[in-house]
Amino acid sequence: MKLYFMPFTRAMRPRWLLEEMDISYELIKVSVEDSEKPDYKEIHPLGKIPVLIDKEVKIYESAAICTYLGDKYIEKGFAPANDSPARASYYQWLFYASTTLDAPVEQYMFLTLPNLPEKLLPFAKKVQVSKKEIIHWFERVCQPIAEALENKKYLVDERFSVADLIVSDILLWALKMEILQSSVLIDYVQKTTSRPARNRAR
Repeated sequence: MKLYFMPFTRAMRPRWLLEEMDISYELIKVSVEDSEKPDYKEIHPLGKIPVLIDKEVKIYESAAICTYLGDKYIEKGFAPANDSPARASYYQWLFYASTTLDAPVEQYMFLTLPNLPEKLLPFAKKVQVSKKEIIHWFERVCQPIAEALENKKYLVDERFSVADLIVSDILLWALKMEILQSSVLIDYVQKTTSRPARNRAR
């Protein structure tokens, strides 16, 4: 199993999960320059990371990779059983993280980190949205997660899952950019991201 990886990107998510699962893998570090080469474009058409190669399987998008791994190694306990009612909640938070929670965090990053590589920016000219508007947007989308965690340690089945990994990784970016204010979510992020497997991945 090979994981194409670049530090300080979403590629940390599958690397963290592989460490959690104690699965053997080869880490292939990719630089921004490497990602523009034709050979790498054959692996990912947009030259992005991460990409996981597992024998005949090639898969990209960090959440998709993590979901694939959670199901392939379901006995490791990072995804609910296929016939479990908890599967619905699990899918909900995975998709919520990728489509709803990630958007304002990414927009805030584009607004506040002007020296990002050009290939990471979605527009030649940034959309004019104020920091205040983005923070308000982010706080609104955080509210359902905070409510779900009010009296629970984890989002699904009272145990750490791929859903927690994806959600907490996004929230960690928000915490680093100082836009995460919810004490419930800050405690959650600190708990999940201090796990030994994440420290090994980092």
